Amino acid sequence: MRMKAAVCYGVREPLVIEEIELDPPKANEVLVKMAASGVCYSDVSMYEGHIPRDFPLILGHEGAGVVEQVGEGVTNVKEGDHVVLTYLPSCGKCRWCHIGQPTMCDLGQYLRTGNMLDGTSRLHRAKDGLDIFNLLFVSTFAEYSVVPDASLVPVADYLPLEKLCLLGCGFTTGFGSATNTIHIKPGETVTIVGCGGLGTAAIQGARISGAGKIIAVDVHEEKLSRAKEFGATHTIQSRSDPDAVVKEIMDITWGLGTDYSIELVGADQTDDTYQVAFKAIRKGGTMVMVGAADYRKRDIPVDPYTLTLWRKKLVGVLFGDAQFQTDIPKYVGLYENKQIDLDNMVTKEIGLEDINQAIQDVLDGDKVIRSVIRY
Repeated sequence: MRMKAAVCYGVREPLVIEEIELDPPKANEVLVKMAASGVCYSDVSMYEGHIPRDFPLILGHEGAGVVEQVGEGVTNVKEGDHVVLTYLPSCGKCRWCHIGQPTMCDLGQYLRTGNMLDGTSRLHRAKDGLDIFNLLFVSTFAEYSVVPDASLVPVADYLPLEKLCLLGCGFTTGFGSATNTIHIKPGETVTIVGCGGLGTAAIQGARISGAGKIIAVDVHEEKLSRAKEFGATHTIQSRSDPDAVVKEIMDITWGLGTDYSIELVGADQTDDTYQVAFKAIRKGGTMVMVGAADYRKRDIPVDPYTLTLWRKKLVGVLFGDAQFQTDIPKYVGLYENKQIDLDNMVTKEIGLEDINQAIQDVLDGDKVIRSVIRY
């Protein structure tokens, strides 16, 4: 079938909207008619070259849509189902899925190939048949996507997919970092470094967990203003002096430091953002690293003396340590009951033809929490 998609041909090259020939789903694959896709910072990191990929490539990994066709052997979804696409698959059979760590699923070893699990492509440029790489099996910057059934979570069909699409990456990653990776008890404190899509979700996770103080740190006043709307109790604008930021955090916590910190800056991470997150936590506190750094960054400025003698903990997290098949439906329920806010995380709705402006908005830093493509 023919469809339109936004194709990336190289680092920092404007995406091109063009006709793509999409093959039908094979065994254990599903054709999804996309309803919406968030424009995530990780997409922009690949566009910018911070996360290396092969080209040409259809970006997009935070999507939701309606099942159009199922391949042989598919039993978890059927035609007409509303689904969230997850950028990590979960087979439900490997060691990692069985011990409750589906983010480590063995299928993940094939994610960087740009092809499907059988090693072949479903995406071809219509004008000449050139194979196009997919992104993380889902490639949501397109009108349709063929994905493994292991990358789908069914959701309620009466809620807006243009909001639920955020559960495919950003919200689940941020919220899960505050509710799965760490378990905030009522009254405990947390520092949130970076208040974009992941940060606002983490703030909501901290709020719903009963955190007593949620200290949001960002360079942009606009994001800090929004952070308060999502539940931050305090905000600090970070400039060029991380020690000054840490002093403010210590003043807010009566010299103790917060029980936890969550670093969600992504490819714009600097030694300063790490320093703030590490120094902000108390003795025995936990720093959680969520944002995907530039692949060329090989070390972080963590003082091993303090790490040991103050018993601080440093933890990496992927996709919010989520149990996709159960956590995402839980989040849908929280959204339905207005306990979490997805609506105001969507700053702007756009068409596919606006994708390059959406990328620029992310790069500007202060324009959006999330732009969402509506199909």
